[in-house]
Amino acid sequence: MNEEFRFHLEMEADRLVREEALEPQEARRRARLAFGYMERHKEEMRDGRGLRWLGGLSLDLKLGVRLLVKYPGLTIVGGLAMAFAIWVGAVAFEMVMLFVSPTLPLPGGDRIVHLRNWDVQANQAEPRALHDFVVWRQAMRSVTDFGAWQDVVRNLKGRDGEARPVQVAAITASGFRVAATRPLLGRVLVPADEHIGAPPVVVLGHAVWRARFGADSAIVGQTVQLGDAYATVVGVMPDGFRFPVAHDAWTPFRPTARDDAPRRGPDITIFGRLAPGATLDDARAELARLGQRAARELPATHEHLQPQVMPYAQMFGGGSSMAEKLGVLGLLQAFVLMLLVLVCGNVALLLFARAATRESEIVVRSALGASRGRIVLQLFAEALVLGGVAAAVGLAGAHAALRQVGRPFLEATFGSVPFWIDPRLLPATVLYACALTLVAAAITGAMPGLKITRGIGSRLRGGTAGGGTVRFGGVWTAVIVAQVAVTVAFPAITLLEVREVRRIQTYDVGFAADRYLSVQLSREAAPEPEAEADTLAAAAKRARFGTLVEALRQRVAAEPGVVGVTFADRLPRMNHSYHRVFLDDSASIAAAGDRLGKNAYRYTKIAYVDPSYFDVLGAPILAGRGFQPADLAPGARVVIVDQGFVDQMLLGRDPIGLQLRINLGTTPIAGPQVDSLPFYQIVGLVKELGMDEVEEPDRGIGLYLPAAAGSAFEPYLLVHTRGDPMAFVPRVRAIAGALDPTLELSKVQRMDRIADDLVWTWEMFLRATLGMTGVALLLSLAGIYAVLSFTVARRTREIGVRVALGARRRTVITAVFRRPLTQVGIGIAVGAALIYVGADILSRTEFRNAPIALSWGQVALLVVYAAFMLGVCLLACVVPTRRALGIQPTEALRDQS
Repeated sequence: MNEEFRFHLEMEADRLVREEALEPQEARRRARLAFGYMERHKEEMRDGRGLRWLGGLSLDLKLGVRLLVKYPGLTIVGGLAMAFAIWVGAVAFEMVMLFVSPTLPLPGGDRIVHLRNWDVQANQAEPRALHDFVVWRQAMRSVTDFGAWQDVVRNLKGRDGEARPVQVAAITASGFRVAATRPLLGRVLVPADEHIGAPPVVVLGHAVWRARFGADSAIVGQTVQLGDAYATVVGVMPDGFRFPVAHDAWTPFRPTARDDAPRRGPDITIFGRLAPGATLDDARAELARLGQRAARELPATHEHLQPQVMPYAQMFGGGSSMAEKLGVLGLLQAFVLMLLVLVCGNVALLLFARAATRESEIVVRSALGASRGRIVLQLFAEALVLGGVAAAVGLAGAHAALRQVGRPFLEATFGSVPFWIDPRLLPATVLYACALTLVAAAITGAMPGLKITRGIGSRLRGGTAGGGTVRFGGVWTAVIVAQVAVTVAFPAITLLEVREVRRIQTYDVGFAADRYLSVQLSREAAPEPEAEADTLAAAAKRARFGTLVEALRQRVAAEPGVVGVTFADRLPRMNHSYHRVFLDDSASIAAAGDRLGKNAYRYTKIAYVDPSYFDVLGAPILAGRGFQPADLAPGARVVIVDQGFVDQMLLGRDPIGLQLRINLGTTPIAGPQVDSLPFYQIVGLVKELGMDEVEEPDRGIGLYLPAAAGSAFEPYLLVHTRGDPMAFVPRVRAIAGALDPTLELSKVQRMDRIADDLVWTWEMFLRATLGMTGVALLLSLAGIYAVLSFTVARRTREIGVRVALGARRRTVITAVFRRPLTQVGIGIAVGAALIYVGADILSRTEFRNAPIALSWGQVALLVVYAAFMLGVCLLACVVPTRRALGIQPTEALRDQS
């Protein structure tokens, strides 16, 4: 641009020298005069090119940086609040995207697919797909490297001699071709390993290799015991490799009964890789044609089957539709935007108060030619600087949170999660945080800018005189009330969570839980579902398993230091299933509430226990008798109820001898169907033994049914020891391994540690709530103080004039304090109403037996907190009011004139 202007000046000067015979120096002077003010022309050219705003934005950003330093209090309060909102948004977005749009961290992972049959009539997947696997592998051209795997658990005996369960994938050799990952040691599985009669081999995962075999580099070629068989270790995979989902070892896929008949054979998961040049739509179209052909040729088995293909990483979410994914993202977006608007609305209140103190500067800028849009853009740029700093802090916090507690939180919530679910800060999350920053800057900068520049042309005279006319209207009053209400509600939520964590940690199950070892027992599931489908075979297996459990109990009970051994389907402090219990006599109906006429019912927790259960737990029979071996007979229908059942369902009546009906099925029944249920007689009463789950604050209603060791559930073995129960774990594992190497021992823990994962999760929510409470408190206190101080300060002249005209100081102070105290008082009342309504809604559920309420001590804390909020309000008004009352009346009148 400078060169262009210089060229035109020289051309004009040359013309003047040539045509008017001027001296070169005089010609250049005349040329400059003819062109006029050069900078104005440059600005016009910039405007024509649309770049003027860039220079202005650069200046506004520099001003924003200076203001961050000039107002450190506002920078810290507003920045931390916005950083927290962006932190929540980034973490939530990343966690949801892990399931909505997962990626497979393998070479070419986006081309690995999962194929399955979906039963549209039953609305569930059909895993018995060995027949279709064979057909698809032979017929499809859009998918190559077809493979299948089964998820099994096997006991692996390590160098320490203990056999512990590991997650094993019985997989075809093609799985390692699809994963395209080289082993750390040895080799992977090959097709020859899949042949019936081939030597048993196993590939170990890196974690198992280090933990169970001490990272022995010579492990390849050695024989290890895997379940009831021995296998040769042929390879070790590198750290982090857990394909196909979250597996620790891999064996060849060899169905024990290879049955290629439709909808028979083992439960399998099918995978493959898209062929070169093929797309997912190609595979879907080809698979749909094969499905239609199968439905015509095999209507008895495939009429309602719909084959599906999806990206492999989406199999964990069940292949959710795009509409479902958009719905999840929409809910997330709504929550994050609500939080962001709430936080930024409060920050905007602070920035508006700061901008109002610069009213004279803004009016002067308007008088000098700055447009309203230009001034709003300046305030937006200043807020953008604050938002940028907040985004950097929020993203750093999100990255640390995801890496530190992301995966532990998912595992505590969902159990084992796929290896590709790896919480970390992705570029998409950073872009999402940037978008939130722009929204935050628009709320905190543009909104106050539009408010303060409204009618700016008419305020020039007042601005130059030093008297501002900007006022806080109804919107800002609503913001103050809302933030006070939220600030009152959040501490209540925090107090409830603190009480819940303490209640879980101090939950009394009625016996010394720290003296009991709990172990869940199960037997390795062999891949032979067709045999399991046979009723006689299943009954025989349960009988064998029951004999094994009984033998284990007797051997463990004979060990020194063991007081007693028993078992149950659920342990105290665990979740027990709800079942409807129907009463049959009029007095019981009146006690329970006549919900279904004579068939009054109530939801009751049920546990299946060994007859020795109460003796081993040291729970005395309060009335009647305990269970006896004869109660295990098929025709015997007896129950034992706890004290909660008597107090809440029978209103204290003697339960012994009463009869009731129990709907042990999963489908609710009512009316005449109830009469088909058999009667159970109450034979005993025991004290409450933690039948309700630890996170349920109600007093539970429970009853117990007798069960044999061979029942259709995997029992929890309870071992009462004289010393530390965990010191007895190696001995229990050794006894179980000697009895049967396929007997799996899982969830080995002390009884009082059952709720550790739940406590950890609650503490995570508590920390998040504390963070939100701190942000709300910080914003509210800062906002109330800044806004009320500004409001009172703006009335300084008014106060001085009123005093000069004879108004009493008490009257003036009352008038000043009335509005802010009213705003804070309404906010406190709204917050209390939110607490009450929320507790009432949570209490109105059919399964709850007690309302949610704060203790008197917690109510007292909230009252003190409300008084503290009023104190902050008073403090915000006192200082400027005293300053205003100290103004001389003559000075106030002179300024007013």
